Amino acid sequence: MTRKHPPQKLTDNLLRRLPVPEHGNKVTFDATVKGFGCRVTAAGARAFILNYRRKADGRQRQFTIGSFPDWGVTAAREEAKRLKRAIDGGADPVGEQEENRAAAIVAGLCARFERDYLPRKRPSTQRVYRQQIQTDILPAFGKMKVAAITHADVDGFHHRLSARAPVHANRTLAVLSRMFSLAVRWGWRADNPCRGVERNQENKRHRYLTGPELARAVSVKSCTAFS
Repeated sequence: MTRKHPPQKLTDNLLRRLPVPEHGNKVTFDATVKGFGCRVTAAGARAFILNYRRKADGRQRQFTIGSFPDWGVTAAREEAKRLKRAIDGGADPVGEQEENRAAAIVAGLCARFERDYLPRKRPSTQRVYRQQIQTDILPAFGKMKVAAITHADVDGFHHRLSARAPVHANRTLAVLSRMFSLAVRWGWRADNPCRGVERNQENKRHRYLTGPELARAVSVKSCTAFS
């Protein structure tokens, strides 16, 4: 069951204070952009939504823009304005999202991740991520639909990698989690199946002084002792 709060101007601070309902979810709508609001579920999840009517038949739809705090109020409000302009032109964001979910496979997600996200990273990081995708992620999930991947699928994948390379398993899981976070933002699925997967414990790396560094350290200590 969805309940509504009276419209008020949404802010990040206000969203943090919104009460969690006992059942279902509650929507608090923004006073400045019609149809734009924040939905709070009984589990405590907060997400920005846009209610609109499809131009073709007047059907009421609710589009999820993204979760808070991954999206801030300002960015989500601007996205709502952009969507409303597109809807006025005949677009149907929910329908397009449903089509994407039905069609998208992990290989396509990897391709978009490499095209749209990786260029922001350093060349060395790009090489590592691409190797993880080609060596581990694509063989395991490439042909599966993005929306069909479950927490159990990811947990099993992490366990298999952990048997041979625990630290590498953690790093690969981090890349996969980032990919699914973007999939949520792009409307390819509603949640991130990597959340809650327990990482392997990693021992802190120790760095030992080289010969010249050790000599300098002894020299400094000697000078201090005689000063």
